[in-house]
Amino acid sequence: MKEAPLVMPKMSMTMTEGTLVTWHKAEGDEVRAGEVVCEVTTDKVDMEVEATADGTLVRIVAQPEDVVAVGEPIAYLATTADDLLDGLFDTPAPEPVPESEPVPEPEPEPVPVAVTAGPARVAAVPAARRAAAERGIDLATITPTGPAATIRLSDLPPLEVGPRRGPRAVIARRMSASAQVPQFVVYRDLEMTATGGDWTVVFVRALATALRRHPELNAEWADGDVRRHGHVGVALAVDTPRGLLAPVLRDPDLDDGLAGRVRDVVRRARAGKLTLAEMSGGTTTLSNLGGFGVDAFHALLSPPQATALAVGRVQEKVVPVPGGIGVALRCTVGLTVDHRVGDGADAARLLTSLQEILSL
Repeated sequence: MKEAPLVMPKMSMTMTEGTLVTWHKAEGDEVRAGEVVCEVTTDKVDMEVEATADGTLVRIVAQPEDVVAVGEPIAYLATTADDLLDGLFDTPAPEPVPESEPVPEPEPEPVPVAVTAGPARVAAVPAARRAAAERGIDLATITPTGPAATIRLSDLPPLEVGPRRGPRAVIARRMSASAQVPQFVVYRDLEMTATGGDWTVVFVRALATALRRHPELNAEWADGDVRRHGHVGVALAVDTPRGLLAPVLRDPDLDDGLAGRVRDVVRRARAGKLTLAEMSGGTTTLSNLGGFGVDAFHALLSPPQATALAVGRVQEKVVPVPGGIGVALRCTVGLTVDHRVGDGADAARLLTSLQEILSL
């Protein structure tokens, strides 16, 4: 039997740490390779972690809400695979001498030369030696439990887990980055001619269509210049039990089944069942608080996106009409723009296109 670490996986190119959400297995439970043992969350999405081999979950070192660096152990499995040390201390057998050849006379032994002895090398498996070097641990201070007094990975002291952080810490990190972006917001009352249906679906499609008409805002600021995107990805802000998530709807203006797609992605966002692919590729964000009775608000940008549309409540409002006053269905929206990418006039033109699309 060998004890193998189950480590915090790297689930995206930018991931450096993850937060353990819950364990599906307990110490002493048998597990099989590919079986889900726990769930972790990144700054993007909750993901399931699978066992890497058949065996027994012998030790859990990370608890729910613990923050663990990528590649560091969260638990240890005792597996039925060959032992890590098999063959490490075996002395190779001498090669047989062919019978037809005479056995050569042994050469005279060399005269020993006095040298200064260096420190003895501590026996340790490669994984333990590598981890000790990374963490600055002197292997000579570790008590070995492996065969032939060899230090195993599990002999190293447990990692000092950083402070426990909830979902708000992730949102705080994203919004702190947003605060570094020079941004402004333009408001406009839009007249709604469409009736019935889901207003979120209506605005997702309309925003994607408007951005396709104005590619100068379907862009980001990168390497000192504006970089335009070849697709439109609307990140839809969803209120979930673990905080705000924004799954991305790619090219929603080209999707005839958009209503069902929006319902599905919202349901899975709230259940924590999104994939990493669904959290990537956003070129803009849409946040709709109309269902909470909010008339208007300012949505912050999610870098590197250059725009964000805040949608208020769709309601009947008194408006001037020829010969007097009347009632019309209106909605106040706020378009936030990265000032490095666009100006106020660019935002105004996009909102004009949005009004035209909603009037069709």
